Amino acid sequence: MLGSSRQLVTDRVGLLRLLGVVPRSAIVLLASAMVAASLLPAATALAVAWLVERVVVVAASDGSLADVAVPLALVGLLLTLDQVAQSLLVPFRNWVASRVNGEVRRTIRRSVSARPGIEHLESQVVRDAAALPVENAYLFNMGAGAEGQLWILARMVGAVAAAAVIVRYSVLAAVVSFGCVFWQRSLLRRHYASAIASGMVDTTGEGRAASYWSDVIASPAGAQEIRLFGFGGWAVERFHRHGRVPVAELSKVLLGAQSLHWKVFVLNAVGALVPFLLLGRLAVDGEIDAVGLAAALGGVVAVARVLAAMGWEAFSIEAAVPQLGAVERLRVFHDEEVVAHARRRSFESTDEVPTIRFESVGFAYPGHDQPVLDGLDLTIRPGQSVALVGENGAGKTTLLKLLAGFYEPTAGRITVDGVDLAELDPVAWRARLAVIFQDFTRFPLSANDNVALAAPDHADVAGLVERALAAAGASEIVAGLPSGTETVLSRSFTGGADLSGGQWQRIALARALYAASVGGQVLVLDEPTASLDVDAEVELFDQLLDHATGATAIVVSHRFSTVRRAERIIVLADGAVVEDGSHAELHAAGGIYARLYDLQADRFRDGVGEPLDDEAER
Repeated sequence: MLGSSRQLVTDRVGLLRLLGVVPRSAIVLLASAMVAASLLPAATALAVAWLVERVVVVAASDGSLADVAVPLALVGLLLTLDQVAQSLLVPFRNWVASRVNGEVRRTIRRSVSARPGIEHLESQVVRDAAALPVENAYLFNMGAGAEGQLWILARMVGAVAAAAVIVRYSVLAAVVSFGCVFWQRSLLRRHYASAIASGMVDTTGEGRAASYWSDVIASPAGAQEIRLFGFGGWAVERFHRHGRVPVAELSKVLLGAQSLHWKVFVLNAVGALVPFLLLGRLAVDGEIDAVGLAAALGGVVAVARVLAAMGWEAFSIEAAVPQLGAVERLRVFHDEEVVAHARRRSFESTDEVPTIRFESVGFAYPGHDQPVLDGLDLTIRPGQSVALVGENGAGKTTLLKLLAGFYEPTAGRITVDGVDLAELDPVAWRARLAVIFQDFTRFPLSANDNVALAAPDHADVAGLVERALAAAGASEIVAGLPSGTETVLSRSFTGGADLSGGQWQRIALARALYAASVGGQVLVLDEPTASLDVDAEVELFDQLLDHATGATAIVVSHRFSTVRRAERIIVLADGAVVEDGSHAELHAAGGIYARLYDLQADRFRDGVGEPLDDEAER
């Protein structure tokens, strides 16, 4: 019992701490307004008692209405203020809630992006924790819970003040009035806390699934597939199937509270009837006069009114508590990364291209026992052009992701100039990389911003973007856009434009080349020309190697017209390096590379495409 009470206090304090993002002056003003509004019912009870007193005196002395004008006006003023205060507080409370929610969203994104890798982003536990405070915002939110907690505290002050009015005339009546109303609030709180903890938190994954299907149905890319394959009805049904789960759980929580209403009704009745009887008996026995009776009865009404109006706030608070825990769990990621970052070594400023070594590297993706890489040894010397080849699933892209620091090896290590990559500052290391993966992101930004992401504020950003576009063969593409480099690459924006797959790939290549021009010493290209035809690919790859002169270039490609131009070709199989050499050396050896190369050459001999270079030479 003591532990649960301590946790209750801890949760409430945690919600109030969220208000720290709101300017202190605004919180002081809001709290003062809330307390003032909560005191109005007690003040009204005292004003009514004064009015009764004046009426009795005036009636006994044959006075006029003017003799009771002041207390009468005061009662009217307090009643009016009560209504106005409630209306004025609503937008103020909503503004405070929005400030809290905005900071919560920033905290979530900051926390999940703090770690250098991406492994945690693939965890459903983390993704659900990140989604809980944000994606359920249409049902409840942490801002409402935080300001609702402040509002309840203010109302408690008003209830205590109203109970103090009753105590002056009957302690027992005050205890019964306050106790019964407080008891019914406790019943609702426990119901919300139990129901939300047992059901609503577990529906976060369903909410994320519903959001996914909503995006698929509404996005142009998803709409194409839906219309082509005719599964629109099925997609909508999936959206409803997932979406109705959190809605049904919310309905269960809210409608379940209705079953408590008979208890709430009984407690409210007892909380009003018993004090009324006690006070009425005191008045009949002459222990309190009409003025005291009016004040005490007004206090009873005030207690009930102040505490009984906290139903929705109680729900918002209990709904926010598991969200608070989710945010705290995400902050652990941030705090752990801060500690880890302090231990990492930063790069000294150097223009030297690094030596990269994979030393007995093994790796299996989280949740999978089968390793993708197993005992891989590889040394990449400065300034080399290296091609990675192998059949699908050989681990080529995985190797590149380990090099970028997205994952850490499960065995062995990767070193940069002899230093374990895990010990280096990932931000500084990635500044020395210029990477484009085959699943690159098509940002709905201007063409200029899409290219210059590695250093958008560089002093010569325009010149570097122009050179990168030229090297990627994208200059004519951008020149043909409505506003040139300032054109947003998405038709979702006014004046925007869409690009073909091949055009987008050239923009992505320009992005990597721009990164290389601002410090990237290791150019990493994962299927950089998959959307281009053979002739364009050969020409472009030659341009890429010329542009990357002096830097290390690591390329993954299934087209051997590209691969054969690399100084060194690495063949991966069964998670390890099985062949290593130049095109001529590997082809002469008659191994895996020669087999794959000849299979592709046979396609071209059969007239499927243009011949490979050596076939043309023959």
